[in-house]
Formats: sequence, structure tokens, C-alpha cells
Amino acid sequence: MRIKMTLLAIAYVAVSALLLAIAYQPQGPVATAKTDRPAGSSFLVERFAG
Repeated sequence: MRIKMTLLAIAYVAVSALLLAIAYQPQGPVATAKTDRPAGSSFLVERFAG
């Protein structure tokens, strides 16, 4: 019984670590701004304005 609980605890820690590693992966170049436009501005508004 004690071995079973130990294995269950180890499995829980391993699964938790795996889920945290998946959840906190960096998003890469998608998250970074590629232009000097303000973050709130819309491309369509700028393109078709005036």
C-alpha cells in the first residue's frame, strides 16, 4: 500500500510538471510586435483611413 501511494505521488508530480511545461512555453515571434504601430491600432483602419 505504501509503495502504491509513493508511485501515485510520483506520477502526480510528473504529470503536473509536464502540464506546467506545456502551459508556460514561450509563444515565440507571434507575441512580439513586428512593426512600430501602436498595439491598439487596427491595420484596416490605418490602411483605409483618408
